[in-house]
Amino acid sequence: MDKNCIMDDKLIEISQTSRLHRLIAGMPDDAREYGLWLINGTAGSKSPAVPEAKALERRFEFYSLSHMYSGKGWIKTGSRVQEISPGDSVLICPGDWHWYGAVEGNFYIEDAVRFCGRIPDFMRKKGLLRSGIYPMGSVRKLVPLIELSRSPAPDSQLKSAIGLQQILMEMINSEQVAEPVESLLETIHNAPDNHWWSVGELAELRGVSIDRLRREFRKHTGVLPKHYLEHFKLRRAAEYLTAFSASVTETALHFGYVDRYHFSRRFKSVFGLSPEQYRKLFAQHPEP
Repeated sequence: MDKNCIMDDKLIEISQTSRLHRLIAGMPDDAREYGLWLINGTAGSKSPAVPEAKALERRFEFYSLSHMYSGKGWIKTGSRVQEISPGDSVLICPGDWHWYGAVEGNFYIEDAVRFCGRIPDFMRKKGLLRSGIYPMGSVRKLVPLIELSRSPAPDSQLKSAIGLQQILMEMINSEQVAEPVESLLETIHNAPDNHWWSVGELAELRGVSIDRLRREFRKHTGVLPKHYLEHFKLRRAAEYLTAFSASVTETALHFGYVDRYHFSRRFKSVFGLSPEQYRKLFAQHPEP
């Protein structure tokens, strides 16, 4: 991808339903030697929603990395449609048909860079980079690179390329973390019995958006975080009831329920028995 590169994102419409963004300028010698060129970038771009029926599928002859730090969006790659949440980044590889933008009634507010070179080509060839959604968090990491890339000074260009390569490596690592939800499960399991985790807390611990966490959690456990958290807590409560002689009220308080009756209702919805019935059937040390 280092033969011809763009200075401006030139769009050439090739049909009534799709568009092609071309490479129209040459890569500087220093960038060619290094293997990565941050071609151009935009900071704080705000785009309104485009109805899905009017969204023209497109492809690029370069790599595009968009960090949506505010708003709500969606992306279509092939036949797959996914939500984009603040903190998500979208990587599009050369030649991949796609569309991404704001959800109706929202804006898509982003920092974005376009780049090319043999380094990302090699990463893609080895299966490390692919078009799709990657976590980036709330920090606007692309802005300093965009500022550096605007300077024609060779050292600024090199610094922008090195910074971009570091971000790409972080993205790759975020995809390759072995069972990333396992560390969250361990944290949940080791927390005090009366602690109530919010999905937002877990997303912050993982360093991803809430929507991203839900997708990862469901893929790994088969259920959404909220479902897992409550069922885990109630399973612990069931074990507690059978091992100790604490009353139902005391058990409810021990596990962070302020209302005994709410605890009993949720317990019965999961186990099909009231806490008292469960204890009678499964108590390890029944009361005389």
